[in-house]
Amino acid sequence: MKTPRTFAELRPVLEAFASLRLAVALMISLALTCTLATFYESKQGTAAAQRDFYGSVWFGAILALLGMNIFASMMKRWPWRSHHAGFVTAHVGILLLLLGSLISLHLGLDSNMALYEGETTDRVSLLGKSLQVALPDGRYATFDVDFDRRPPGPGHERRFTIPGSDVSVVAQAYRPHVRAGEGAEAVQLRLETPRGSSAPEWLGWTESGSVDFGRSHAHLAYRFPEMAVPFRVTLLKFASEKYPGSNMAASYESWVRVDDPERGVSQHHISMNNPLHYRGYVFFQASFVEGEPMMSIFSVTRAPGLPFVYAGVAFVSFGVIWMFYLRPYLARRRGVQALRASDRRVATVGPREAPARP
Repeated sequence: MKTPRTFAELRPVLEAFASLRLAVALMISLALTCTLATFYESKQGTAAAQRDFYGSVWFGAILALLGMNIFASMMKRWPWRSHHAGFVTAHVGILLLLLGSLISLHLGLDSNMALYEGETTDRVSLLGKSLQVALPDGRYATFDVDFDRRPPGPGHERRFTIPGSDVSVVAQAYRPHVRAGEGAEAVQLRLETPRGSSAPEWLGWTESGSVDFGRSHAHLAYRFPEMAVPFRVTLLKFASEKYPGSNMAASYESWVRVDDPERGVSQHHISMNNPLHYRGYVFFQASFVEGEPMMSIFSVTRAPGLPFVYAGVAFVSFGVIWMFYLRPYLARRRGVQALRASDRRVATVGPREAPARP
């Protein structure tokens, strides 16, 4: 079979992207990045690691370039033969794994939901930090912020304009440690318009407050950003058991009701080793806060690329089994069958007339 000219012209490009040196460099870069991200996460938190490493453009570029390297390595052997089956299958599986990882990194969800007993919500708190402002006329806006990396101060204030208005939220000062030895932080904010500005107010992390705005008040908050899920969750009951003779929790569990406009009402039990899988969301029992009433804290995740990851694992497993086990087994079996056929031929036609055994 003659190689098409158009494909032949792509050979130099395939050779460049299929380079073993490129593959080694990418794997080393990926390993170093993941190692650094692990240490970074332990010091700065999961949100910072997601923002500065896993969710960054350059990390996605490494994964995409690795996918191109694997694809080029696979296409360099085109046209494929039967003995390429395991190799191609394994490489398709790796591509599916990378695709699933990229989808989950950029379209997935990593959040928390905190509920008191009897409380209902359809909102989850995302990783990261945000400023939220509600004006007296009903306009509302949320701004993702990172004051740790770009702290506001004299001469470099941070301005956030509310869409559809001439009102801006101005962050003019920042204190990373409000109390000695603690990680609490606060930001000084004011509202500004072409007609003037409000008096500045300090707002601590996870706090909300109000500022005078004209003849009324505007509400400000500095906390986790939020988003809505397509159903409502009610915490019906929370229970925890402690180790004998101590106040340390041995286990804790929650009973919840889910009100879904599409699927109706259902009740579920969530414990430390028994997460709730519902419509692509996974609710893990993460923590709790003692009090009256009790508060249960869930870790809520969603990984839309997970089906590609499962398919990739299956393809890689089959490809490896084919290359290292099934293919050698079939080759040995064909060899034994050929040897037996040769022996039968010798026994039938005699050694002089039978062809020589290879």
